[in-house]
Formats: sequence, C-alpha cells, structure tokens
Amino acid sequence: MATQTSMPIKSRKESTQTALGLVQLERQVERSQLFAHSALGESALRLGEVEVFLHGLIDTLLAKGVVTETEIVAAVSNVRSELVQRNELNGAHIMVRSDGPDAEHSAPAKVDCAARLHICHAVCCKLDFALSIPEVESGTVKWDLGRPYFIRHNSDGACVHLDSESGGCRIYKDRPGVCRGYSCVNDPRIWTDFDKMELNQEWIDANVSKSAEPFVVTGLMHDRDRLTEPNTSAKRDRSGDRP
Repeated sequence: MATQTSMPIKSRKESTQTALGLVQLERQVERSQLFAHSALGESALRLGEVEVFLHGLIDTLLAKGVVTETEIVAAVSNVRSELVQRNELNGAHIMVRSDGPDAEHSAPAKVDCAARLHICHAVCCKLDFALSIPEVESGTVKWDLGRPYFIRHNSDGACVHLDSESGGCRIYKDRPGVCRGYSCVNDPRIWTDFDKMELNQEWIDANVSKSAEPFVVTGLMHDRDRLTEPNTSAKRDRSGDRP
C-alpha cells in the first residue's frame, strides 16, 4: 500500500516564498503598466489640447495681422532651442537621487532599532526615496517599476527588502546611502517624543499608506532637493519632505 509523504518544512517554506514573490512581481508589472499607460494617456490629452489652442491662437493672430508667419517660425525655433538646453523636451519623468560629494563619507546613523521595533514597526522602512544612479546600476536594490527609480514597496507599504519576521534589512551591507545616513532621532514625523517612544501616529496614518492598491508614499526619507531627473538638477516642491 502506497503511503503519502508530506512535503519537508523547508520545501513548503520555499514554495510559499516563491508564491509570494510571484504575487509581488505581478503587482510590480501591474504598476509599471499603470505608470506607462497613465503617463502616455495624460501626455496625449495635454498635447491634443495644446495643439488645438495653438492652432486657434496662431490663426487668429495671423488673420488680424498681429504677427507674420516668419516671426512665428523664428519664435518657435528659439523656444525649441531653449527647451533642449534645459532638457525639458521629454515625456514621462523618471527620478534619481543626487547625493552630495560628502555623502559616501557620512557616518551611519546610530539608533537602537531593536528596542523600538515593537512600537514603530519599522515605519522608517515605509518612507519613500529615490535611488542614486550607482544604486540602480548595482542591481542589488530593487526599484519600483511603477515609479522609476524609487525604492520598491510591497503591498503593505513596507520596503521590499524588509524582513517582516525579524524587522531587519535583507541587504543591510548593500543598503542605499540614504538608509545609512537616516536617523529617526530628530524626525518629528515619526516621533512626537523620541525618548518616551511616542509615535506621531497622525502623520504616519496620513502619509504612509497601508493599502494593497497601487499608491504613492508622500513622506520622503531624504530632502526633496535631492530628487533630480537624470542629467538635470531641477528642484521640486518640498511638501512632505523630511524637516
């Protein structure tokens, strides 16, 4: 009589991890498609409206004799050259983090995370940040396919590299530079009182999503001035920044 053998515990765990990995990968592919389709759709709508407006405006100006066709052609050429120099003739935006020259030499922040995990639940690992070009090219840190090149988050909002069981980082030795330099000690978004371990739950609830649907985290781990489009240094709005 044949006997049924049970799957080894290790094999079951590996199978579970593989299944979870596929679910997360499917979510990332969905987000990447959402990003691409949304960006293309929005751009097409805006371009269509601009095209209609410009045609109407130019026809009106020419009909009234306010400008000549030669003047319009020259003005368009000048504006195009300026936009090319400012690298603004682009489509869907991607972002990278631009670190200062002393970033690699900054000392890692020291916080007794183990003593606080039961209260904060590693909320700092739910903050958002863009990767630097070297971090992207290393291939170690996973970026969000739906928002290149921001750190990837799981559906629960946590960094994809966070070990949910231990609360530790799976790529600790190769973690991004912004993680090495971040400290929650003086971050009032996380703690209303650091010494008493009192969380700023109001800010966390408002800015750190727990939704399983695609979302954008509004709280950045680093200053927003360090967000740049590749080959540019354009500064962004600072709302939601770390103080």
